[in-house]
Amino acid sequence: MLTQISNRHLVIYVNELIIPKVNQLREYQDPKGPITTNARHAEELLLSLVHDVKKIYKLVNLESVGEAFEKDIHAWIQRGLSTKPHFDHSLSAYRPPLNNERTFFIAPMQTPNGPTDKGYYFEAFLAVRDEPKFMEKIEEELPHPKNGCQSLKILSGTKGFMEGKCIVFFPENVSVSEAVTSQKFAIFFFNKFYKIYFKDTLKRASTFFKNYPFQSKAMTESQVYEARVLWGYLHDYFHHGGVKPFDQHIQAKMNFFAGILEEVKVDCQSVLLLHKNKYPFADQIIEFVLFERLLRYPSQIDATKNFDSGTGFFLLSWLFKNGTSIQKNNDFLSLDIKACLKDLEKLVHEIETLEQLNDDEYKAAAENYARTYLLDSENQDRFKIPDAYFIYDENLKLNINDLTFYELGNSQSLGV
Repeated sequence: MLTQISNRHLVIYVNELIIPKVNQLREYQDPKGPITTNARHAEELLLSLVHDVKKIYKLVNLESVGEAFEKDIHAWIQRGLSTKPHFDHSLSAYRPPLNNERTFFIAPMQTPNGPTDKGYYFEAFLAVRDEPKFMEKIEEELPHPKNGCQSLKILSGTKGFMEGKCIVFFPENVSVSEAVTSQKFAIFFFNKFYKIYFKDTLKRASTFFKNYPFQSKAMTESQVYEARVLWGYLHDYFHHGGVKPFDQHIQAKMNFFAGILEEVKVDCQSVLLLHKNKYPFADQIIEFVLFERLLRYPSQIDATKNFDSGTGFFLLSWLFKNGTSIQKNNDFLSLDIKACLKDLEKLVHEIETLEQLNDDEYKAAAENYARTYLLDSENQDRFKIPDAYFIYDENLKLNINDLTFYELGNSQSLGV
Protein backbone atom coordinates (compact mmCIF):
# COMPACT_ATOMS: atom_id res chain seq x y z
CA MET A 1 0.00 0.00 0.00
CA LEU A 2 1.13 3.55 -0.68
CA THR A 3 0.52 4.51 2.92
CA GLN A 4 3.34 2.12 3.97
CA ILE A 5 5.99 4.34 2.39
CA SER A 6 8.87 4.97 4.79
CA ASN A 7 9.46 8.31 6.41
CA ARG A 8 12.76 8.56 4.57
CA HIS A 9 11.16 8.17 1.16
CA LEU A 10 8.35 10.54 2.11
CA VAL A 11 10.92 13.17 3.10
CA ILE A 12 12.76 12.70 -0.20
CA TYR A 13 9.51 13.05 -2.11
CA VAL A 14 8.58 16.28 -0.36
CA ASN A 15 12.09 17.71 -0.63
CA GLU A 16 12.44 16.98 -4.33
CA LEU A 17 8.95 17.61 -5.70
CA ILE A 18 7.20 20.01 -3.32
CA ILE A 19 9.77 22.27 -1.65
CA PRO A 20 11.49 23.62 -4.82
CA LYS A 21 8.16 24.67 -6.35
CA VAL A 22 7.01 26.28 -3.12
CA ASN A 23 10.31 28.16 -2.81
CA GLN A 24 9.85 29.51 -6.34
CA LEU A 25 6.26 30.60 -5.62
CA ARG A 26 7.40 32.49 -2.54
CA GLU A 27 9.60 34.68 -4.75
CA TYR A 28 6.54 35.78 -6.72
CA GLN A 29 4.44 36.73 -3.69
CA ASP A 30 4.18 39.92 -1.71
CA PRO A 31 3.87 39.71 2.11
CA LYS A 32 0.06 39.68 1.99
CA GLY A 33 0.07 36.60 -0.24
CA PRO A 34 -0.88 37.74 -3.78
CA ILE A 35 1.29 36.87 -6.77
CA THR A 36 2.81 40.15 -7.97
CA THR A 37 5.36 38.96 -10.56
CA ASN A 38 5.65 36.13 -13.10
CA ALA A 39 1.94 35.35 -12.89
CA ARG A 40 2.00 32.90 -15.82
CA HIS A 41 4.83 30.84 -14.37
CA ALA A 42 3.21 31.00 -10.92
CA GLU A 43 0.01 29.54 -12.38
CA GLU A 44 1.98 26.74 -14.02
CA LEU A 45 3.72 25.97 -10.73
CA LEU A 46 0.42 25.92 -8.83
CA LEU A 47 -1.20 23.56 -11.32
CA SER A 48 1.82 21.26 -11.33
CA LEU A 49 1.82 21.23 -7.53
CA VAL A 50 -1.71 19.88 -7.40
CA HIS A 51 -0.76 16.39 -8.57
CA ASP A 52 2.21 16.00 -6.22
CA VAL A 53 0.43 17.57 -3.25
CA LYS A 54 -2.57 15.28 -3.67
CA LYS A 55 -0.22 12.29 -3.72
CA ILE A 56 1.43 13.39 -0.46
CA TYR A 57 -1.94 13.89 1.19
CA LYS A 58 -2.95 10.40 0.08
CA LEU A 59 0.25 8.95 1.54
CA VAL A 60 -0.58 10.47 4.95
CA ASN A 61 -4.26 9.48 4.80
CA LEU A 62 -5.56 13.00 4.21
CA GLU A 63 -6.99 12.58 0.72
CA SER A 64 -9.85 14.99 1.40
CA VAL A 65 -7.34 17.76 2.13
CA GLY A 66 -5.71 17.09 -1.23
CA GLU A 67 -9.06 17.52 -2.95
CA ALA A 68 -9.63 20.71 -0.96
CA PHE A 69 -6.20 22.02 -1.97
CA GLU A 70 -7.09 21.51 -5.62
CA LYS A 71 -10.31 23.51 -5.11
CA ASP A 72 -8.41 26.35 -3.44
CA ILE A 73 -5.86 26.51 -6.26
CA HIS A 74 -8.47 26.62 -9.03
CA ALA A 75 -10.58 29.17 -7.15
CA TRP A 76 -7.54 31.42 -6.71
CA ILE A 77 -6.59 31.18 -10.37
CA GLN A 78 -10.17 31.96 -11.41
CA ARG A 79 -10.34 34.91 -9.01
CA GLY A 80 -6.93 36.16 -10.12
CA LEU A 81 -3.54 35.42 -8.58
CA SER A 82 -3.11 39.12 -7.87
CA THR A 83 -5.79 38.73 -5.17
CA LYS A 84 -5.22 37.52 -1.62
CA PRO A 85 -5.09 33.70 -1.50
CA HIS A 86 -7.97 31.99 0.32
CA PHE A 87 -7.27 28.43 1.45
CA ASP A 88 -10.49 27.93 3.41
CA HIS A 89 -11.20 24.53 1.87
CA SER A 90 -7.77 23.16 2.82
CA LEU A 91 -8.04 24.42 6.38
CA SER A 92 -11.59 23.14 6.85
CA ALA A 93 -10.69 19.69 5.54
CA TYR A 94 -7.50 19.35 7.58
CA ARG A 95 -7.50 17.22 10.73
CA PRO A 96 -4.56 16.98 13.12
CA PRO A 97 -2.76 13.62 13.37
CA LEU A 98 -3.29 10.96 15.98
CA ASN A 99 -0.27 9.82 17.95
CA ASN A 100 2.44 8.29 15.70
CA GLU A 101 0.63 9.45 12.56
CA ARG A 102 2.37 11.53 9.91
CA THR A 103 0.84 14.72 8.63
CA PHE A 104 1.33 17.28 5.90
CA PHE A 105 -0.04 20.72 5.11
CA ILE A 106 0.55 23.31 2.44
CA ALA A 107 -0.92 26.81 2.02
CA PRO A 108 0.03 30.47 2.16
CA MET A 109 0.49 31.09 5.89
CA GLN A 110 2.36 33.07 8.50
CA THR A 111 5.13 31.42 10.52
CA PRO A 112 5.44 33.35 13.82
CA ASN A 113 9.04 33.97 14.89
CA GLY A 114 10.26 32.40 11.67
CA PRO A 115 12.55 34.11 9.13
CA THR A 116 12.68 37.88 8.95
CA ASP A 117 10.62 38.10 5.72
CA LYS A 118 7.25 37.77 7.43
CA GLY A 119 3.93 37.43 5.65
CA TYR A 120 1.46 35.02 4.08
CA TYR A 121 4.00 33.16 1.95
CA PHE A 122 3.50 29.66 0.62
CA GLU A 123 4.69 27.17 3.22
CA ALA A 124 4.55 23.41 3.64
CA PHE A 125 5.54 20.94 6.34
CA LEU A 126 5.78 17.19 6.83
CA ALA A 127 5.80 15.92 10.42
CA VAL A 128 5.01 13.00 12.70
CA ARG A 129 3.13 13.20 15.98
CA ASP A 130 5.04 11.87 18.99
CA GLU A 131 3.40 12.11 22.42
CA PRO A 132 5.74 10.79 25.15
CA LYS A 133 4.42 7.83 27.13
CA PHE A 134 4.97 9.47 30.54
CA MET A 135 2.44 12.15 29.64
CA GLU A 136 -0.43 9.67 29.95
CA LYS A 137 -0.23 9.68 33.76
CA ILE A 138 0.01 13.47 33.93
CA GLU A 139 -2.97 13.88 31.62
CA GLU A 140 -4.97 11.57 33.91
CA GLU A 141 -4.02 13.69 36.94
CA LEU A 142 -4.70 16.96 35.10
CA PRO A 143 -7.37 16.23 32.50
CA HIS A 144 -7.40 19.02 29.95
CA PRO A 145 -10.97 20.24 29.34
CA LYS A 146 -10.35 20.94 25.65
CA ASN A 147 -6.98 19.52 24.75
CA GLY A 148 -6.42 20.59 21.16
CA CYS A 149 -2.63 20.57 21.30
CA GLN A 150 -0.47 18.14 19.37
CA SER A 151 3.26 17.50 19.91
CA LEU A 152 5.08 16.76 16.65
CA LYS A 153 8.54 16.24 15.20
CA ILE A 154 9.01 18.07 11.94
CA LEU A 155 10.60 16.02 9.15
CA SER A 156 10.67 18.47 6.27
CA GLY A 157 9.38 21.91 5.46
CA THR A 158 9.79 25.21 3.71
CA LYS A 159 11.77 28.25 4.81
CA GLY A 160 9.25 29.51 7.36
CA PHE A 161 9.49 26.27 9.33
CA MET A 162 13.06 25.14 8.68
CA GLU A 163 14.76 28.50 9.15
CA GLY A 164 14.16 30.60 12.25
CA LYS A 165 12.39 29.64 15.44
CA CYS A 166 8.76 29.08 14.47
CA ILE A 167 7.56 25.94 16.29
CA VAL A 168 3.79 26.40 15.79
CA PHE A 169 1.05 25.84 13.27
CA PHE A 170 -2.32 27.29 14.25
CA PRO A 171 -5.51 27.63 12.15
CA GLU A 172 -5.29 31.42 12.36
CA ASN A 173 -1.89 31.33 10.61
CA VAL A 174 -3.46 30.30 7.29
CA SER A 175 -4.55 32.84 4.66
CA VAL A 176 -8.35 32.50 4.45
CA SER A 177 -11.29 34.67 3.39
CA GLU A 178 -12.53 35.41 6.93
CA ALA A 179 -10.65 35.61 10.21
CA VAL A 180 -10.47 32.34 12.15
CA THR A 181 -12.33 32.68 15.46
CA SER A 182 -11.89 29.18 16.91
CA GLN A 183 -8.99 26.78 17.22
CA LYS A 184 -9.63 23.13 16.45
CA PHE A 185 -5.95 22.22 16.70
CA ALA A 186 -2.61 23.65 17.83
CA ILE A 187 0.41 21.90 16.39
CA PHE A 188 3.86 22.31 17.95
CA PHE A 189 7.14 21.16 16.40
CA PHE A 190 8.89 20.55 19.69
CA ASN A 191 11.90 18.74 18.19
CA LYS A 192 13.14 22.18 17.09
CA PHE A 193 13.46 23.28 20.70
CA TYR A 194 16.69 21.41 21.52
CA LYS A 195 18.70 23.45 19.04
CA ILE A 196 16.90 26.69 19.92
CA TYR A 197 17.61 26.24 23.60
CA PHE A 198 21.24 25.08 23.40
CA LYS A 199 22.38 27.28 20.49
CA ASP A 200 20.57 30.43 21.58
CA THR A 201 18.88 30.57 24.98
CA LEU A 202 21.58 28.92 27.07
CA LYS A 203 24.26 31.12 25.53
CA ARG A 204 22.31 34.17 26.65
CA ALA A 205 21.60 32.71 30.09
CA SER A 206 25.26 31.79 30.64
CA THR A 207 26.25 35.34 29.76
CA PHE A 208 23.91 37.12 32.15
CA PHE A 209 23.56 34.54 34.95
CA LYS A 210 27.24 33.58 35.20
CA ASN A 211 27.09 31.81 38.55
CA TYR A 212 23.78 29.99 38.07
CA PRO A 213 24.02 26.15 38.30
CA PHE A 214 22.18 25.22 35.10
CA GLN A 215 20.58 21.78 35.36
CA SER A 216 19.25 21.92 31.82
CA LYS A 217 22.78 21.90 30.35
CA ALA A 218 23.09 18.15 30.93
CA MET A 219 19.90 17.17 29.07
CA THR A 220 19.88 14.93 26.01
CA GLU A 221 17.92 15.75 22.87
CA SER A 222 15.19 13.23 23.70
CA GLN A 223 14.89 14.56 27.25
CA VAL A 224 14.55 18.12 25.98
CA TYR A 225 11.77 17.01 23.65
CA GLU A 226 9.86 15.27 26.44
CA ALA A 227 10.33 18.19 28.80
CA ARG A 228 9.15 20.67 26.18
CA VAL A 229 6.03 18.57 25.58
CA LEU A 230 5.22 18.69 29.29
CA TRP A 231 5.71 22.46 29.41
CA GLY A 232 3.46 22.82 26.38
CA TYR A 233 0.71 20.72 27.95
CA LEU A 234 0.76 22.60 31.25
CA HIS A 235 0.85 25.96 29.47
CA ASP A 236 -2.28 25.13 27.50
CA TYR A 237 -3.94 23.44 30.48
CA PHE A 238 -3.82 26.71 32.40
CA HIS A 239 -5.03 28.69 29.38
CA HIS A 240 -8.29 26.78 29.72
CA GLY A 241 -8.78 27.23 33.45
CA GLY A 242 -9.49 29.95 35.97
CA VAL A 243 -12.28 32.53 35.96
CA LYS A 244 -11.52 33.63 32.39
CA PRO A 245 -10.59 30.59 30.28
CA PHE A 246 -8.92 31.79 27.09
CA ASP A 247 -11.25 29.93 24.74
CA GLN A 248 -14.31 31.51 26.38
CA HIS A 249 -12.89 35.05 26.54
CA ILE A 250 -10.93 35.25 23.28
CA GLN A 251 -11.90 38.83 22.49
CA ALA A 252 -10.66 40.07 25.87
CA LYS A 253 -7.46 38.06 25.90
CA MET A 254 -6.45 38.57 22.26
CA ASN A 255 -5.85 42.20 23.16
CA PHE A 256 -2.08 42.81 22.94
CA PHE A 257 -1.49 43.77 26.58
CA ALA A 258 -4.10 41.46 28.09
CA GLY A 259 -2.46 38.73 26.02
CA ILE A 260 0.92 39.50 27.56
CA LEU A 261 -0.55 39.05 31.03
CA GLU A 262 -2.22 35.82 29.93
CA GLU A 263 0.99 34.29 28.57
CA VAL A 264 3.04 35.28 31.59
CA LYS A 265 0.34 34.05 33.98
CA VAL A 266 0.00 30.55 32.49
CA ASP A 267 3.76 30.08 32.37
CA CYS A 268 4.04 31.17 36.01
CA GLN A 269 1.26 28.74 36.93
CA SER A 270 3.09 25.98 35.03
CA VAL A 271 6.31 26.69 36.92
CA LEU A 272 4.53 26.65 40.28
CA LEU A 273 2.77 23.36 39.56
CA LEU A 274 5.95 21.74 38.23
CA HIS A 275 7.68 22.56 41.49
CA LYS A 276 4.74 21.55 43.69
CA ASN A 277 4.08 18.18 42.02
CA LYS A 278 7.73 17.34 41.32
CA TYR A 279 6.98 16.35 37.75
CA PRO A 280 9.69 14.89 35.51
CA PHE A 281 12.27 17.51 34.46
CA ALA A 282 10.59 20.07 36.76
CA ASP A 283 13.78 21.99 37.58
CA GLN A 284 14.94 21.97 33.97
CA ILE A 285 11.60 23.17 32.62
CA ILE A 286 11.59 26.02 35.10
CA GLU A 287 14.91 27.06 33.55
CA PHE A 288 13.36 26.76 30.07
CA VAL A 289 10.50 29.02 31.01
CA LEU A 290 12.51 31.71 32.77
CA PHE A 291 15.40 32.00 30.33
CA GLU A 292 13.23 31.78 27.22
CA ARG A 293 10.94 34.54 28.50
CA LEU A 294 13.57 36.75 30.08
CA LEU A 295 16.31 36.51 27.46
CA ARG A 296 15.51 34.91 24.12
CA TYR A 297 12.08 36.39 23.45
CA PRO A 298 13.25 40.00 24.01
CA SER A 299 16.09 39.46 21.50
CA GLN A 300 13.70 39.45 18.53
CA ILE A 301 14.56 41.96 15.80
CA ASP A 302 11.12 43.56 16.05
CA ALA A 303 11.18 43.43 19.87
CA THR A 304 9.12 46.58 20.53
CA LYS A 305 6.36 45.31 18.22
CA ASN A 306 6.64 41.64 19.13
CA PHE A 307 4.11 40.07 21.50
CA ASP A 308 6.46 37.38 22.83
CA SER A 309 9.20 39.94 23.41
CA GLY A 310 6.73 42.02 25.39
CA THR A 311 6.22 39.13 27.82
CA GLY A 312 9.94 39.03 28.58
CA PHE A 313 10.32 42.78 29.03
CA PHE A 314 7.27 42.79 31.29
CA LEU A 315 8.37 39.84 33.42
CA LEU A 316 11.90 41.07 34.12
CA SER A 317 10.65 44.60 34.85
CA TRP A 318 7.99 43.24 37.20
CA LEU A 319 10.48 41.02 39.03
CA PHE A 320 12.91 43.90 39.53
CA LYS A 321 10.21 46.17 40.93
CA ASN A 322 8.19 43.71 43.01
CA GLY A 323 10.40 40.73 43.82
CA THR A 324 13.67 39.70 45.36
CA SER A 325 14.63 36.77 43.14
CA ILE A 326 16.64 38.58 40.47
CA GLN A 327 19.34 40.99 41.51
CA LYS A 328 21.99 43.02 39.72
CA ASN A 329 25.43 41.78 40.69
CA ASN A 330 28.06 44.05 39.16
CA ASP A 331 27.93 43.38 35.40
CA PHE A 332 25.65 40.33 35.56
CA LEU A 333 22.51 38.97 37.26
CA SER A 334 21.84 36.53 40.06
CA LEU A 335 18.78 34.29 40.32
CA ASP A 336 17.33 32.72 43.46
CA ILE A 337 14.84 30.06 42.35
CA LYS A 338 13.15 29.66 45.76
CA ALA A 339 12.55 33.39 45.97
CA CYS A 340 11.44 33.41 42.34
CA LEU A 341 8.68 30.90 43.05
CA LYS A 342 7.30 33.22 45.72
CA ASP A 343 7.54 36.20 43.36
CA LEU A 344 5.70 34.35 40.60
CA GLU A 345 2.96 33.30 43.00
CA LYS A 346 2.41 36.97 43.82
CA LEU A 347 2.31 37.91 40.15
CA VAL A 348 -0.27 35.22 39.37
CA HIS A 349 -2.45 36.47 42.22
CA GLU A 350 -2.34 40.05 40.92
CA ILE A 351 -3.30 39.02 37.38
CA GLU A 352 -6.08 36.72 38.60
CA THR A 353 -7.46 39.59 40.69
CA LEU A 354 -7.78 41.66 37.51
CA GLU A 355 -9.57 38.76 35.83
CA GLN A 356 -12.47 39.12 38.27
CA LEU A 357 -13.57 42.14 36.19
CA ASN A 358 -15.92 41.80 33.21
CA ASP A 359 -14.23 41.48 29.83
CA ASP A 360 -14.34 45.14 28.79
CA GLU A 361 -13.12 46.32 32.18
CA TYR A 362 -10.46 43.61 32.18
CA LYS A 363 -9.01 44.70 28.83
CA ALA A 364 -8.65 48.27 30.10
CA ALA A 365 -7.28 47.21 33.49
CA ALA A 366 -4.86 44.72 31.95
CA GLU A 367 -3.43 47.36 29.62
CA ASN A 368 -3.05 49.84 32.47
CA TYR A 369 -1.30 47.19 34.55
CA ALA A 370 1.05 46.16 31.74
CA ARG A 371 1.71 49.80 30.83
CA THR A 372 3.20 50.31 34.27
CA TYR A 373 6.20 48.42 32.90
CA LEU A 374 5.79 48.75 29.11
CA LEU A 375 5.49 52.48 28.55
CA ASP A 376 3.79 53.95 25.50
CA SER A 377 5.95 54.76 22.49
CA GLU A 378 5.85 57.90 20.38
CA ASN A 379 6.39 55.99 17.12
CA GLN A 380 4.77 52.88 15.63
CA ASP A 381 6.15 50.58 18.33
CA ARG A 382 3.85 48.94 20.85
CA PHE A 383 5.99 50.06 23.78
CA LYS A 384 9.38 51.43 24.77
CA ILE A 385 12.21 49.21 25.95
CA PRO A 386 11.85 49.41 29.76
CA ASP A 387 14.68 51.05 31.67
CA ALA A 388 14.64 48.01 33.95
CA TYR A 389 15.71 45.89 30.98
CA PHE A 390 19.23 47.27 31.16
CA ILE A 391 20.72 44.20 29.42
CA TYR A 392 18.87 44.89 26.15
CA ASP A 393 21.80 46.19 24.08
CA GLU A 394 24.21 43.52 25.28
CA ASN A 395 21.59 40.82 24.70
CA LEU A 396 21.22 41.96 21.08
CA LYS A 397 24.97 42.08 20.50
CA LEU A 398 25.60 38.47 21.54
CA ASN A 399 27.01 36.37 18.73
CA ILE A 400 24.08 34.01 18.15
CA ASN A 401 24.08 32.35 14.74
CA ASP A 402 20.91 32.12 12.67
CA LEU A 403 19.36 28.69 13.14
CA THR A 404 18.27 26.24 10.44
CA PHE A 405 16.66 22.83 10.95
CA TYR A 406 16.97 21.02 7.65
CA GLU A 407 18.98 18.25 9.32
CA LEU A 408 15.94 17.12 11.33
CA GLY A 409 14.63 15.22 8.34
CA ASN A 410 17.70 12.96 8.51
CA SER A 411 17.48 12.27 12.23
CA GLN A 412 17.61 8.59 13.11
CA SER A 413 15.57 9.35 16.23
CA LEU A 414 12.62 10.09 13.99
CA GLY A 415 12.69 6.62 12.49
CA VAL A 416 13.39 8.12 9.08
